[in-house]
Amino acid sequence: MADVLEVPGRVRNAESRTALGMLIALTAIAPVSIDMFLPSMPDMADEFNTSKGAVSLAVTLFLLAFASSQLAYGPASDRFGRRPVLFCGLGLYVAGAALCLFAPSVSVLLIGRVIQGFGGGAGPAIASAIVIDVYKKDRALQALAAMTSVSALAPMLAPIAGGFLHDIAGWRSVFAVLVSVGCLLAVGYALILPETNEQPDPRALHAGGMLRNYRTLWSTPIFAAHSVLLALVFSAQLVFISSSSFVLVDNLGLSAKMYGVSFGLMAAGIMVGANTSRWLVGKWSPRRIVLTATVVGGVASATMAALALSGVEGVLFILVPMWFMSAAMAMCGPAARAMALTPFPQMAGLASAVMGFSQTGIASAYSIIYNGTFALTPVTMTCAIA
Repeated sequence: MADVLEVPGRVRNAESRTALGMLIALTAIAPVSIDMFLPSMPDMADEFNTSKGAVSLAVTLFLLAFASSQLAYGPASDRFGRRPVLFCGLGLYVAGAALCLFAPSVSVLLIGRVIQGFGGGAGPAIASAIVIDVYKKDRALQALAAMTSVSALAPMLAPIAGGFLHDIAGWRSVFAVLVSVGCLLAVGYALILPETNEQPDPRALHAGGMLRNYRTLWSTPIFAAHSVLLALVFSAQLVFISSSSFVLVDNLGLSAKMYGVSFGLMAAGIMVGANTSRWLVGKWSPRRIVLTATVVGGVASATMAALALSGVEGVLFILVPMWFMSAAMAMCGPAARAMALTPFPQMAGLASAVMGFSQTGIASAYSIIYNGTFALTPVTMTCAIA
């Protein structure tokens, strides 16, 4: 009887706005961890007497560890519950950030970033699983859209905050803040969110069971189609992120200051798209939202590539279509995730992790192949995006 009486309270707490804010913070851990120390990279290279390329590995290695770790956290949270697995991940995150804080060499810094990345992967993987635990499809779509919208602010604000910290107290202060962020997230989660996995799967980590679950996911068209869709959309976004500075600044003459403004415009597009997705919940079906966003993104990217191929050059001929691309990505993302994940409540952690890993992995591979194969010009970038 006691367990029955406790369930409504647990569900009510997990659905509160405070709880949603906690999930948003967990989702934003990656962009904050990547972008906050970017202004400090030149000074870090000077202090460690190493190349900028070696320091830039702190971004790449974090991202690789972050993406791959989700494949472990997802099924582990299905087996043991969301709380213990998330606490383990946040503990690793704090330990890695602390190692970076006191790093005597670039090698130790990179090791710390790998540990931090492995820990940070728990945040978004388990946050998405909690949404599927708690909400029905339409409300899950609204929650995921809110997470997407607010998280779009992180890439805008994190470099600014990191720059202020660097100017005031040096680059190590950035990692001191990241240690504090990890600790605050752990305390906040402990106080705000209950355990939402009410039926742990004792076979979730068995090799045979995991293979069956993977096969179930990828043989289900609604999961496979939306996972590949999000991976392709993010691939386009990552190509722009990785090569736009060379194209817009070196080829088209945009100033460094205005290039920073252009990233703010992309973030604004993400917020508009995510809020549009939230507004359409209950008015349009998730399928219609995804199809509309995909058409908008396809038309925008095709127009951008056609202009470049016809010899029309200019910053606005890239930034305006990319704004619509960013909005389309954010518009389709929450609906696609809700449609893909809600059929699998019994393995929400694994499904969320597989979707996150495939999105980051495919996009990273596509960006690496593009950057390693083609000269970075307006034509190659816009065609790769299209």
